[in-house]
Amino acid sequence: MGNALKKVNVLLSVYNPNKDFLIQQLKSIDNQTYSNIEVLVNDDCLEHRCDISIFRDNLKKKQFKILPYSDKNLNYHKSFEKLTASSDGDYVAYCDQDDIWMPEKIEKCVKVLQTEKSLAVASDRQIIDEYGNVVISSVRNVSNKNYDSWNSGDDIAKYNVFITFAVGMSIVADGTFARSIIPFNDYTGHDNWILSCASVEGKVSFINDTLVQYRRHGKNVSGTLKGIQKKEDYYKNRVLSTSKAIEVFLKKYPDYKGNDEIMYFNNARKNKDILGLWRYRYLAPDIARFEIVMKLTPSILFPLLVKIAQRMNG
Repeated sequence: MGNALKKVNVLLSVYNPNKDFLIQQLKSIDNQTYSNIEVLVNDDCLEHRCDISIFRDNLKKKQFKILPYSDKNLNYHKSFEKLTASSDGDYVAYCDQDDIWMPEKIEKCVKVLQTEKSLAVASDRQIIDEYGNVVISSVRNVSNKNYDSWNSGDDIAKYNVFITFAVGMSIVADGTFARSIIPFNDYTGHDNWILSCASVEGKVSFINDTLVQYRRHGKNVSGTLKGIQKKEDYYKNRVLSTSKAIEVFLKKYPDYKGNDEIMYFNNARKNKDILGLWRYRYLAPDIARFEIVMKLTPSILFPLLVKIAQRMNG
């Protein structure tokens, strides 16, 4: 039966991982009900390479391959670009080093990709803590955010360019499509780029089932306003970086129907235009509200505003 199945590459990027977390992730891949899986691993840490035995000991039923080491740190989005370029699967599944997948994740995602003829699919997720305890059993059931409440076939690109509508570890994509959008955007994450491109070029699907457990332990690469101490930090690392990512998107898709809205909201952010932020707030409500309040907040009180935002999104 396995030989009749389309091939799935699980693309795993690691960087000096917590050994216990990685073992749990690998075991959850090995226990996938879908059989035709090959795991591609890119170790992006120059100083502390993973012992290959951790993959050999925990991937008993699934094949794996360690990609040739790079001579410099690629960072996570370029690491996933390297993995995508090295893949040959009909489908690719993006994988972090510290999460857990439900056994039927790949099987259900491939079925949706095939039946709905989608370019990418994402699923609902649970949140677990560093001990594996379930903190949130379904993000979709407790969130009222637009990025947690979209449905299959929705045109999410004009929203997704501002805030990613699915975390990478929940995404499975058509392999040919994923390889076709290389190089990835240098100014945003691989998940953001994949979803934006897929939404423009075809269909993105969503599965309401919780097929992944996202581990929140304080050392995740992403995080709400991580590293932001001053207003200048925010504009440089959030507003201007997103603006550069949008420039790349607009150049690739100059005829996308949502471009005018994207440009208006992007310009409002760059110009700190409260009226513009309010008018186009539907694209990214949390961002618009935060930046309106930030504009009105004295710089000395900005660290307090960041803490409030982090607490609300924690």
